[in-house]
Amino acid sequence: MEQNKKNSGFDFSVFWHNFWRTFPHMLWIPLLLCALAAGYRYYTVRRAYSPVYETFAVYRVKANQNGSIDLSSHGYYVDSSAASKLAVSYPYVMSSDQCRSLMRERYGVASLPAAVSCRAEATMLIMSARASTAQAASDGLHMAAEVFPEAGKQILGNFMLEVFDEAPMPDRPTNPPNFVGSAVKWGLLGLAAGLAVIAFFSLLRKTVHNSEDLRELLNVPCLGLLPQVHFKARSKLDRTVLMTNPHLSESYIEAVRSVRFQMLKELEQQRAKVIMVSSTMPGEGKSTISANLALSLAEKGCQVTLVDCDLRRQNLKELFGIREPTRGLVELIAEQDNDLEAALTPIEGFSLRLLSGDKVAQQPQNFLASPRLQSIINSLRQYSDYVIVDTPPSGLLSDAASLSQWADGVVYVIRQDYVTRSAVLDSASMLSSMDIRFIGCILNQAVRSTSASGYGYSGKKGYGYGYGYGYGYGYGYGKSYGKKHRKEAESEAYRK
Repeated sequence: MEQNKKNSGFDFSVFWHNFWRTFPHMLWIPLLLCALAAGYRYYTVRRAYSPVYETFAVYRVKANQNGSIDLSSHGYYVDSSAASKLAVSYPYVMSSDQCRSLMRERYGVASLPAAVSCRAEATMLIMSARASTAQAASDGLHMAAEVFPEAGKQILGNFMLEVFDEAPMPDRPTNPPNFVGSAVKWGLLGLAAGLAVIAFFSLLRKTVHNSEDLRELLNVPCLGLLPQVHFKARSKLDRTVLMTNPHLSESYIEAVRSVRFQMLKELEQQRAKVIMVSSTMPGEGKSTISANLALSLAEKGCQVTLVDCDLRRQNLKELFGIREPTRGLVELIAEQDNDLEAALTPIEGFSLRLLSGDKVAQQPQNFLASPRLQSIINSLRQYSDYVIVDTPPSGLLSDAASLSQWADGVVYVIRQDYVTRSAVLDSASMLSSMDIRFIGCILNQAVRSTSASGYGYSGKKGYGYGYGYGYGYGYGYGKSYGKKHRKEAESEAYRK
């Protein structure tokens, strides 16, 4: 095995597939960042918020020359320059010592409870006040209007401010709070950051997606791609992914036949008769493909024997729906039973016989090393045109490597976007080191959008089904063994 160093360009369909595959597992990241960002922003804005109330009043300016004569009443005209001068002088007057003394004397404070400003418009003087409470803004404005003329008479002369438009009591702040809106904006930013994290991990997800990836990863032929199968969620139809299921899509069946065609060409070239089917991890659909390849070869008229060599769990019998007691390799080897012909279960309608029993082995290596196993395989060669041997995953157990000495070649099943490329390469390299020939690889559960070279058959794009192939593995280590390792395999895929 050698890894091709060819660099391929960015494939958006693969990235999109990786993103939605990663999304359910990492959804907590954008949700957590969204909640943290929104909560932080809500807290900081609420803590820093200070309401501002504002009110204003309009005054008419009246000035007298000697303190007793109203200039305007004697025909003297007070133009707009008088109001402008008062507006310019206001800050200096209000900050003077005279003004502070006057405020202490009248109100007992040295400064106004509000920020009061003054501006002129024509002959009018407009005073506005801003404070953190409505009452403070109103009180500050009235205090300034009373103190300003008296404090400024020594500087500006005698003048009076006559109310033209009374200052209303403000009923709402000029800066209404927007805690929720601000928190939502930051929450969306946190959500976007979380989605960016998922996108980053999607780019790092190094799994097999299409036949191009297989060619880059393994120097073996790709026999074909089998599409992902979907059954309706609430349908009571048979969900078995076998060619014998009348409800299975014709597209999938044609894909199996296409793989059979490619495999037969390789078998003829390599003169292989006993074919071992293996994979890297549980849940890649190896057993289902073993059964379908056997059915497809038998459909063509070949005499085929399908052997269940997963001695820790005999699952082919269950896959074919066989309920009555049967005998398999464990029984034949343990009991030294020479009646091999009687142990083979015929599959109705096909020239196919199944060797799968009821007993399992806690220490299968003792059975795999038995000379009796070689004798059984040699006998099956005589009975059959082809012998399909379903083995445990080679990436977890050494059973497949032990069985490889009795097989002529191996068909390696790789489920699309399931385990890391490094795990596939290590497992395939281990089998290759046992001097077994690779007949080819099959990419299983392929999604059309990420399968660059298509499925190798002509069919409809949608199948109207929904179902996975993984049947789980116990292997004598407890019921959670298969589930645990499938999760570990996927977790490894996300990390890498």
